[in-house]
Amino acid sequence: MDRLLLAPSAVALLVVASAWVPAAADPQITLLNLGCSQYNATPAAAFLAALNATFAVLRANLSSAGGGGGFATAAEPRAAAPAFAMAQCRPYVAGTGSCAACFDAAASRLRARCGAANGGRAILDGCVVRYESAAFFDGPATLPGNTQVCNGTAVADGSFAGAARGLVGDLAAAAPRAPGLAAAAARGGVYAAAQCVETVGEGGCEQCLAVAARNIDGCPPDSDGRAVDAGCFMRYSDKPFFPANATIDLAPYLRSPVQLKLVLMPFVDSRSKDFFAVSEKQHRSLIDNGFKLDSQHAGSNQVPLCAVGKVGAILAQ
Repeated sequence: MDRLLLAPSAVALLVVASAWVPAAADPQITLLNLGCSQYNATPAAAFLAALNATFAVLRANLSSAGGGGGFATAAEPRAAAPAFAMAQCRPYVAGTGSCAACFDAAASRLRARCGAANGGRAILDGCVVRYESAAFFDGPATLPGNTQVCNGTAVADGSFAGAARGLVGDLAAAAPRAPGLAAAAARGGVYAAAQCVETVGEGGCEQCLAVAARNIDGCPPDSDGRAVDAGCFMRYSDKPFFPANATIDLAPYLRSPVQLKLVLMPFVDSRSKDFFAVSEKQHRSLIDNGFKLDSQHAGSNQVPLCAVGKVGAILAQ
């Protein structure tokens, strides 16, 4: 199918419970975006049977574990017309049946609009559902077609726009490092949340939310704004759309400005005097930050002298 903006996923039949505190039951079924492939699957009857089977698995999984912020994938790869499907609820869409109710609303819209199309997606406030005739679970975090959804009603308070942009920016930086790649916060009369599909990883989440933040930047001073993309969702509002106890302190997940304040002890051996020694923990930090050591030193705690400035920057974070 055409590459619709849809969230990538992982392996079939996976469910991950959210770390957020459940909200009062509210499936949040406002439709934000819906798209169908322009091509029909063949044979149509076999594809629809496979799709119905995957949807049944998704719903069963989302209804388990309390349905709180569920994530699930399902696949019928050996069917005469294979089908692959994914669903994810926002972590705060919880309570009895809320996640499953959002899935039902999304699935109903897909069936009504897409028919036998070989791919489709529905993004609602509370969840996203996507299906295709080919595996898409390892797709990119952001795709063409990512967009903003603004409500067009401006807030009279002149400070609101700046407060909204500030909180959105902090969420874009913090959510990729938060548990479950998701975070919610409230500050200065603004309520905001960001969530990534859990399989995109920290790097993909950062990339996706950076795009989302740029898109949603066009919404303030509107009182409500969303950004939707393949691997993430972002929303802010002047009214709470999640419970107060769902928020987290963003500070631990925001990296402070880098300062070259680390003193490295010199390392000298018979091979070279141009290396500095770092601790095992610091060495792991370098690798985690994408620092590339040459093959001779990739398994040691030696760091090239020419890279001390960059190393110090990374380890001082």
